[in-house]
Amino acid sequence: MWHMNFLQRLFPALAGAAVLALAGCGNHSALNESSANVKHITQGEFAGEVTRCATPVVADFYATWCGPCRLLSPMLDKLAGGYTDKIKFVKINVDESPGLAQNFQVQAIPTLIFFKDGKVADRVTGLPAEADLKARLDKFAAGK
Repeated sequence: MWHMNFLQRLFPALAGAAVLALAGCGNHSALNESSANVKHITQGEFAGEVTRCATPVVADFYATWCGPCRLLSPMLDKLAGGYTDKIKFVKINVDESPGLAQNFQVQAIPTLIFFKDGKVADRVTGLPAEADLKARLDKFAAGK
């Protein structure tokens, strides 16, 4: 293992590349499945699940081929469990629902869009740190 630490000190980008490469392993289509706390929805379900929902909603715009999306998915599922009565969580595959991505100007993935009363209240683009995302979700759940 000394050679890995040596290489990581010489080439810091290797560490990030290794994480993304490892995130690329596994079943990509599993990302399209609903998880315990995050429901996979299609463009046809969007209005009923998001814009007409009385509960605040966080929508994860992702793609199965996106490494950072595959890292965000389990983190979001874990965090969502703490907000079951306060925030609804959904995920939308941009390859399956390109119209939604275009309507909400999703230009990079992953993108989380926070909806309150059917309107965009906030957004996060890229892979946030878990603590930062939790802090943002706490504020959103509190109505701030």
